[in-house]
Amino acid sequence: MGKRELSEIAASDNAKSPQGNSLGRYRFLPWPMKTVYLLAPVAATLLFIVHWRSIPIFGHVLAGIPYYYLLYAILGVNVFMGLGANAKANKKAPPWYDYALTLALWGVTIFFLANSNDIAYHNFDLPPNARVFGAAIVMGALGLEAGRRVAGWGYAAIILISIAYPLFASSHWLATNLGGVFYGVSFPLKAVFGSYAYGADGLLGIPARTLGEMVLGFFLFAGLVMGTGGGEYFMKLANSLMGRMRGGQAKGAVMASAFFGSITGSAFANVAGTGSFTIPAMKDAGYSPEYAAAIEACASTGSDTMPPILGGMVFIMVIIFGLDYADVVVATILPAILFYLGLLVQVDSYAARNNIKARRAQDLPKWWRILPEGWTYLAGIGVLVYGLLYMRWGAITPIYASAAVLGLRIAEWSVRRMLPLGPGESRQPVGDSIKKASRRVEAGLVQTAGLVNYTVAIFIGMGFIIVGLLKTGVAAGLTGWIISAGGHNLYLVLFVCVIFLAVMGMPELQRTAYIMLAIIAVPAISVISKTVPELAAYGGIPLIGLNLFFIFYATLGGITPPVAMNAFVAASIAGANPMKTAWLACRLGAVLFFIPIFFVLQPALLIIYTPWWQTAAHFVQAAAGIWILSSALEGYLLRIGVLSKPQRIILFVGGFMLAFPQAYVFGAGLCVCAVTISLSLRRKTPAPEFLPEMNPEPLKNPVITGDKESL
Repeated sequence: MGKRELSEIAASDNAKSPQGNSLGRYRFLPWPMKTVYLLAPVAATLLFIVHWRSIPIFGHVLAGIPYYYLLYAILGVNVFMGLGANAKANKKAPPWYDYALTLALWGVTIFFLANSNDIAYHNFDLPPNARVFGAAIVMGALGLEAGRRVAGWGYAAIILISIAYPLFASSHWLATNLGGVFYGVSFPLKAVFGSYAYGADGLLGIPARTLGEMVLGFFLFAGLVMGTGGGEYFMKLANSLMGRMRGGQAKGAVMASAFFGSITGSAFANVAGTGSFTIPAMKDAGYSPEYAAAIEACASTGSDTMPPILGGMVFIMVIIFGLDYADVVVATILPAILFYLGLLVQVDSYAARNNIKARRAQDLPKWWRILPEGWTYLAGIGVLVYGLLYMRWGAITPIYASAAVLGLRIAEWSVRRMLPLGPGESRQPVGDSIKKASRRVEAGLVQTAGLVNYTVAIFIGMGFIIVGLLKTGVAAGLTGWIISAGGHNLYLVLFVCVIFLAVMGMPELQRTAYIMLAIIAVPAISVISKTVPELAAYGGIPLIGLNLFFIFYATLGGITPPVAMNAFVAASIAGANPMKTAWLACRLGAVLFFIPIFFVLQPALLIIYTPWWQTAAHFVQAAAGIWILSSALEGYLLRIGVLSKPQRIILFVGGFMLAFPQAYVFGAGLCVCAVTISLSLRRKTPAPEFLPEMNPEPLKNPVITGDKESL
């Protein structure tokens, strides 16, 4: 799905109606399909619990190939029902061909399930007959179409190349040209589809393990919290916390996106969910449509790495490398704080330069009154954090957290029904209360189904990419090429990988790019990093840090032109220019370009292998540098005022050096910043509201363009 189509989808849904946005195509389904649509994620979650707890069914424990195929059969029913073939199809009931595709996907997965024992024992990597081969071709075609619907033609093209490449991987031309990088082992089309549908590198590999061992519980928790009112609650809480500050609408948007991202782990869902509220509020405060959309897009981009529920790439990382999810959650805490700190500093500086006043206190509820309203959601997040970090329950933890939220909300409702009424109060009839609660649960399940549909659609075709990389042996060739392109220098190798992520991010192939680097680059870079003196004490770059380095840069595709999905969707909600919004989001998200450099060179920022006081010292160093760097980007520094262009350039460089985790660079940055700030304090420039020559009248409701002060 291209950028234009995504913009049309976001614009076509009622931006002021969270119910309309959250229900998506579901609201056009006939009632029997609605029932199936809602039951599919519930059935898959129950299946996951049975599998995780090793509960025997008819004397057998459900695991391995039968379990994975059964999951595909259950969840595949919703893929073509929930995802239209184009933007127009998402605004109406599914046409006949979507029902046909649904039946085909369900039928082929049931065929796989019925033959799962033979697949396990007789190795169908080379299909034994035409019927088995035909089923694999049908599944591959369905995976290609499902991936195209959610990730566009770029993703479909990568899949097609992955299918075709093994057919001529050992050709003479590849051996003598392109440096031999892409020379590998060829195998026939029959083996390509067999390995994809039945082999350990295809459907049954990383996609199945991620889906069946990791993500279902997190999707259920996110969907239920958001569908039952958690999104509205966190919006109110963010506004009550930030609204009294200058630029409070924008700061509230940043805080709300951080809250939202900590639950959903989805930048796209974040933009569509919180943006429906925050962007109109920022426009009413005087921000231009472009600037309001850019703030929301940038703030939502942090969702993929915002604990405790992290994005899909983190789930894939955990599966590929066998990492403990709790360790990854801990490692992302400080980088996430640094990112949102940098964004808040820029928002505050912009508000100061453009005289964006705080909202009146009487217009905002007190935060301590808002906080108790969502105590059930906070308790659920508490159970999630406690279970993940302390009890180490693993991927079953969000199931417990979901049960806690539902149980506490039922208990809260029951207690309120029993409390005596005050003077003039009335109580809603039980039937009406139950109907309202059922609608909330329905919305939560629809949210869950939407998250699952997107993931399944991506995963069904992903097996072709992995087969093309691993079975041909090209992964080893690409590894050698990346290392040689970087001259065996760690920093140049990392730079080459970042360029690769940037190029792949343009057509919205971030997940594909990360998987490729995880397979071909991470092991080699880990070995190289052990030879770097400044990283020797840590045994090289920690595996978590190196993967997060790639994941952080992969997320930038959401705000990086020419195809910036998050920015374009936010622009469609704001009625803004998409490309201008994307460039503004890039400037606002500039901190995200630097944070991975800091934590990959200083693992203490990941709370890994270091005592707490070292972690605290390095965090303060990085925070100070990011504060100055962000202020320079926006042209305003606290206690100094508006910065001139030379001051901005010097402090930008000085802030980066101050945060850089090497002693001599830090020392030089400290000197640069100290000298520049001390000289600036002697002749500081006041903010616009204090300039005597400016007419204060137009500043009561300014229109902010945000495009004239870029560095």
